[in-house]
Amino acid sequence: MSFNTNLEEVSQGVITQAKKLGCSDVSVVVTRNHTRLIRFANNLVTLSSSVVDTSIQVYVAHQTRRAVGVTHDTSPQSLERFVARLVDSASRLAPSDDYVPLPSGPFEYPEEQNYDKRLEGEELVEHAHQAVDAALKAGAKRVAGSLQSLVRRVHVSTSAGVAGDDSSTKILLNVRAFTEDNASGHGLSCASFLSEFNPEKAGRAAGEYAKMAESPRQLEAGAYDVIFTPTVVANILPLAEAASAYLIQSGLSYFSDQLNQQVGVETLNVWDYGIYKGGLGGRRLDDEGVPTQKTEIIAKGVFRNMLHNSSTAKKFGTKTTGNAGIISPQPNTVVFGEGDSTLEEMIQETKKGLLVTNNWYTRFQNLRTGEYSTLPRDAAFSVVDGKIGEPVAGFRLSDSVLRQLKSIHLISKTRNWVEWWEVETPTLAPYMLIKDVTATVAY
Repeated sequence: MSFNTNLEEVSQGVITQAKKLGCSDVSVVVTRNHTRLIRFANNLVTLSSSVVDTSIQVYVAHQTRRAVGVTHDTSPQSLERFVARLVDSASRLAPSDDYVPLPSGPFEYPEEQNYDKRLEGEELVEHAHQAVDAALKAGAKRVAGSLQSLVRRVHVSTSAGVAGDDSSTKILLNVRAFTEDNASGHGLSCASFLSEFNPEKAGRAAGEYAKMAESPRQLEAGAYDVIFTPTVVANILPLAEAASAYLIQSGLSYFSDQLNQQVGVETLNVWDYGIYKGGLGGRRLDDEGVPTQKTEIIAKGVFRNMLHNSSTAKKFGTKTTGNAGIISPQPNTVVFGEGDSTLEEMIQETKKGLLVTNNWYTRFQNLRTGEYSTLPRDAAFSVVDGKIGEPVAGFRLSDSVLRQLKSIHLISKTRNWVEWWEVETPTLAPYMLIKDVTATVAY
């Protein structure tokens, strides 16, 4: 299947076959990705690849028995076998209490798309060189990372008269810089438009952090006021994901039983956007073909809305928010509201604290209560009496999301787009100063 193959024809063929096999509801999501990747290590490009991949997600309902499956084998014969097996599997299941007919179309979709045609053929290597050179000029000795561009086309068709197309582009840079003693710093640049992409800024940040992080001392265990960068905020506070009605009804969200309750400080506001104009990625329509929208999740610290597909909306007696996921609703583009502080003001406000620039290995011990721990990665610094102090290392942060939301002291005006392997949903996140975060050490 070529990149320009008519995706609607593929979808309609699947729907026709599934209906002949007795299905009352069929949804087909065909996604075509053209991904180009540059990897670099020790200041040199080590890999350049270009891959076109097609996935076909099919949802069927057979006498209220439901099944969903995904295939990457798009040959007509294989696709026909896949659909037949999926319908057969559905017919053997028990009737589903969550069954609801797919929403009836047609629908009108917003014109807006985050798509930059220039990314279809943009040469990526020079952008990687710009990031590496900026990191070296800032004091790094070695630079590594990856640069990825994505051109995505999506077609959604359903047996309920829905047919819609979507397109988006992304360019994502993840860069790490190292000094001679292996101190490291991290930088990101994430955009849907080349005009918003800044590899030099990301490389420079990584290099500066690495240089500042040389010769760290072991941090002492205790409670600290912690300044988190947007990269960390987007990872440790997955608030839109936790707003999925499916996770809430399953008891797998710290927002269970919290609807219309005060869950955070009054300065905290969070939305999910289908398309955030000029933002990163997004969708015009969900997996049921329903138009996506702007949904207020948290307003002035109050948990206002769950994210719904048709099934969860029926269960909660409300309307879909255009966030299907056939099984579990999912966010499209997460946007934190801006605050009124600068990073410098956060540092000045901190008497005994930390600045954490990056993290990984975030693990939830209890999804229901939001208890988690995470490991700072790359540069981290003590903050003492309003000034950045020594670099620190060798500690883990442990806390509860709900406690943190009520302990946010400052939120920055500046917000950055974040998407990488620790943050799968595009997120516009600020810096945050959070009080009394627990740091533990291994010895």
